[in-house]
Amino acid sequence: MKNYKITKEDIFQKTEGGLDIIRYYVPEIDECLRTKKKFKLHEEETPSSSIKKMSDGNYVVADFGDGGRWMNGIALVQDKEKVEYGEAIRIIAERHGIGSSEEIKSMYEPEVSTTDAAPDQADGTWIFNPCQEVSENHLRIIFSEKVFTYLEYTTYKDKKTPEEKKEAALSHLRKLLISQHWHCLESYTIIKKRKAITFTATEFYPIFRIEEVRKDDKTFSKVYQPKSKDKSRRFFYHGDFDPQFLHGLNQVQRAYEEWFDDQETEENPDPKLPEIIFCTGGSDALNLAALGYQVIYPSSEYFKLTKDHLFELNRMADNIFTCPDLDATGQLQNLRLCLTDSHESYLNIRTIELPESLKSRRDQYGRPCKDVRDFLKFYRGQDFKNLVKVALMLRFWDAHIALDRSGKEKIRYGKKLYEYKLSTERVLNFLKKSGFGRRKVNDETMEFIQIDNNLVRQVKPEDIKAFLLNFLRTRFMPEELLNVVHRSPMLSAASFDSLPILDPDFRDYEEHAQYMFFKNITWKITAESIEEIKNEKVNKMVWESRIIDKSVKKLDPMFESYTDENGRLRLKVLNQDCMFFRILIQTSRVHWRKEFEDNLEDLSNEERDAYRAENKFNISGPNLTDEECQEQEQHCLNKMFAFGYMMHRYKAMSRPWIVMPMDDTPNKDSGSHGGTGKSLFFLGLRQIRNVLQLDGKNDNLFNDNHVFEQVTTNTDIIYIDDASRNFPMERTFSMTTGDITVNPKGKTRTSIPYHLSPKMGLTTNFAPDDLGPSSMRRILFLGMSNWYHDNKMGMFNEARIPRDDFGKELFTQYNEKEWNDSLNFMAQCCQFYLSQPKMIEAPMENIMDRALTNNMGFNFLAWAEVFFSKESGRLDIHVPTTYAIEDYKAEANVKALTPNGFNQKIKMYAQLKHLECNPKELLNSEGRLTKNWYEIKYDNRDKCWQKTNRKKMKTQSMIYLRTKDTEINMEVFDPTEDAIENIEVPQPDEKKTLPF
Repeated sequence: MKNYKITKEDIFQKTEGGLDIIRYYVPEIDECLRTKKKFKLHEEETPSSSIKKMSDGNYVVADFGDGGRWMNGIALVQDKEKVEYGEAIRIIAERHGIGSSEEIKSMYEPEVSTTDAAPDQADGTWIFNPCQEVSENHLRIIFSEKVFTYLEYTTYKDKKTPEEKKEAALSHLRKLLISQHWHCLESYTIIKKRKAITFTATEFYPIFRIEEVRKDDKTFSKVYQPKSKDKSRRFFYHGDFDPQFLHGLNQVQRAYEEWFDDQETEENPDPKLPEIIFCTGGSDALNLAALGYQVIYPSSEYFKLTKDHLFELNRMADNIFTCPDLDATGQLQNLRLCLTDSHESYLNIRTIELPESLKSRRDQYGRPCKDVRDFLKFYRGQDFKNLVKVALMLRFWDAHIALDRSGKEKIRYGKKLYEYKLSTERVLNFLKKSGFGRRKVNDETMEFIQIDNNLVRQVKPEDIKAFLLNFLRTRFMPEELLNVVHRSPMLSAASFDSLPILDPDFRDYEEHAQYMFFKNITWKITAESIEEIKNEKVNKMVWESRIIDKSVKKLDPMFESYTDENGRLRLKVLNQDCMFFRILIQTSRVHWRKEFEDNLEDLSNEERDAYRAENKFNISGPNLTDEECQEQEQHCLNKMFAFGYMMHRYKAMSRPWIVMPMDDTPNKDSGSHGGTGKSLFFLGLRQIRNVLQLDGKNDNLFNDNHVFEQVTTNTDIIYIDDASRNFPMERTFSMTTGDITVNPKGKTRTSIPYHLSPKMGLTTNFAPDDLGPSSMRRILFLGMSNWYHDNKMGMFNEARIPRDDFGKELFTQYNEKEWNDSLNFMAQCCQFYLSQPKMIEAPMENIMDRALTNNMGFNFLAWAEVFFSKESGRLDIHVPTTYAIEDYKAEANVKALTPNGFNQKIKMYAQLKHLECNPKELLNSEGRLTKNWYEIKYDNRDKCWQKTNRKKMKTQSMIYLRTKDTEINMEVFDPTEDAIENIEVPQPDEKKTLPF
């Protein structure tokens, strides 16, 4: 056998006799070495560990508060890291820089050599070269550390010295391997294509061969390489392999015969073994056999424990146990075994439950620990015996023959009567295994739930009882047993309060992924793909009510985005069969009147009808310019981006948006014109998300302390529908970046943290009052064309609603294909959103014009368009603010108006008309535009403006609206004259004109 280059001698030589290794765990060890001061190797009040230097120059430590065994540096690493010897060598080598990375990596690799095959070696020949004796290193790779401890201090406690105990344990394990048909190999050779390929074991890479004989006397073997990095090569079979072979059965039968011969007496004519444990694999089986248990294990993952197997095992043992792995697969397979309905005896199998805390520890590959061998790294053999003592079966009742008062068997209709009793502990165990438990809703409320694979459903106590009854009925259990269940007082809410508290994680998303759950499949959506996952293999919990009740088939992409030669984002439609896609297209056609009305006037009726039919759902019709097509495409991409954003449940602090569809068409009056399809966007979201709708017409909505009482972590979206002009939209903006307080009536107020709180959407025909940067960065606007509209005011040639386009109601009248199209499109919108590094905005010009018009008011706009018209002479000049305010109040019949409110409207008007309001060059140090000029007032008798004193000036506020590409004018508009009066006002260093 190859001796690895990094020996324990190398380790001690390069770590000061192991002192560096010890120092890693005990930084103050140098002080303890000099003073013989005690130190701690585990959590304890009083230090009880010591260190000493051995005659060979190496250091050892002992923890007298935990066994008092002297350990060198390597043994200390084994104890602290819970690993075998070879893994400890690797950890030390990496931690202390001993050996190259290639050398360390090769520790768990076999030696592979290739030579020419001998003439008499046929292709396909296998040659096995056994070891004379299994090395200690290889034994420690197979058997856990606590197994050695158990043997040394329990089985061979009568041995005098530690060396004798150790040798006895090693000898015991070598004999055990032989008894279980395990043989260590020096190497094995395969003859392939006239080459002899030999794999040779190394110090930390053992190779075992398990040799078996079938009932028909045919033989096969299983080659096991526990340290193979390639899982597919970790074990493989040679010979006439039988996937239904049960390893260990022959050994158990021999053990039973010996037990029977030894234990049979008149008082005990049919002695049985105390137990047989059905293990998941050979490694677990060997470790339990070393603890003294009778073990069996399957030959492959396709093995089925049949009724015949079970009858034979029950003949030999009082109890049959299983000990499943802690991972989901192991637990599910064990449950299926114990619930096998081919015979009632499967319910009698007792399950040994490894502690859940074991999963919090990691094995040498960084994976959660899950099996018996992992358990015995951290727990003693006695701890496992305790688990065996409390192992429960799934049969939750006991039965015995009923006796009358005289002790005779009761007979009814010629048949013996049985009495049945329920076991509370086993009822709870059965329900726990069936996925039942309690879930904490809030500090005051618990609810019963059932988890079935990854599905979670809410249940009531009567549902739990009905589940038990249904289980018995499907197993054709006697009427007397069902009556016992009906009458049992233990099957009540009070008893079910002992069910475990479960905390399923319902997050159907990750930072860069979103899941969609359907009846037949689950989709995992990422920026790169939409992956199909079988429902039983999804590791995400989902409420059963959240499953989309459709069977879907994944389709090819329906659209793609690209950047054109001008750097503009464009949309290419590949498939427009989806009706919801068509809705987004139609509500993005902001130039439809030009395309379908103005540009078709010169065509015949037949030509118009043909164009309309051919381009009914074409976002980029040939009757539009390239710029107009691009604008409509961006509107559609913006909607798809927003839809994907609302689908993705993950809330990023960098994307705190409220989605707000608004009419793109500028408003020409102060009316509220709806019907453009804003609510259809959220109707689509309702098909796949849990949406809570609130009434936006209620201006006092947020004054209700219980407004969010229906909001839970299961709420995906809060949708405020049709907000009125006076609705406090700014309240919603703060909710996009913070927690949400939920105050249910009669219950304690709670807070849903930001990352679990719903996303928000709002539809309105009015713009937000605050269009400042703080608010604007929180809004994801959608621009809605007026393709869909009513015609009550006679503004259009016709009225149009979605049913006119599709001939049916959206969603409620879909057939199977139409549902599949829509669900695919929605998933592709989510994929599109996840692929975009930044927000895709709608073309904002019309939206902002509408917002600015709404906010400044139509009366103000009408006044300003006259007051600041080109002919007024009030552009590109200083206009006294007092004059402008009073003129507006008189024209609009406004009585109360603050200067600040007026100035805000002026700024909005300037933004709307693309004018520069109060150029920076003219502002004073306080950021205000002021000028020394005559004081003026309005004379109501003469109906004109007058100067109060021509000889005296004072500093007063001014307005200056500057048109593009004009120089600054220092003159003041004088409302007291028919024309502009040029008045020289002496000011220090003032120039009459300034450059722009």
